[in-house]
Amino acid sequence: MEPSLGDYRAQLVEAEHASQTAFDRTLLALSGGALGLSLTFVGTFIGHNAARAIGWLWGSWVLWAVSLSVMLISHYLSTLAMRKAIAQLDQGRIYDESPGGVFDVLIKVLNPMGGVLFLAGVATIIVFAIQNGR
Repeated sequence: MEPSLGDYRAQLVEAEHASQTAFDRTLLALSGGALGLSLTFVGTFIGHNAARAIGWLWGSWVLWAVSLSVMLISHYLSTLAMRKAIAQLDQGRIYDESPGGVFDVLIKVLNPMGGVLFLAGVATIIVFAIQNGR
């Protein structure tokens, strides 16, 4: 017997949720790790020498810190969106309103923003490394 469209939809929703969770965890780990690795890079490879184009280094740190902040805010808003959707379901308004309300809208903006900020941080640290290559 073939699964129903409802079962297939539920599987797709679960797969999307698992994928988003993996993305969030990966981005948090990468942003935090990148901050730590860049500090080690500066200490090991630049050392006491005067670093060139230090603005690129600071830029990468700021971008990764903002990426981490955005993802943490997104996690918190995700909880609020689920609570809102549960309340909407309990009150019979789930089909009359956007599930999760404004929280869901913010999450849809913040998640890709976190990824873009991380990649921008990678680009700026690469520029810094090139500027300081010897």
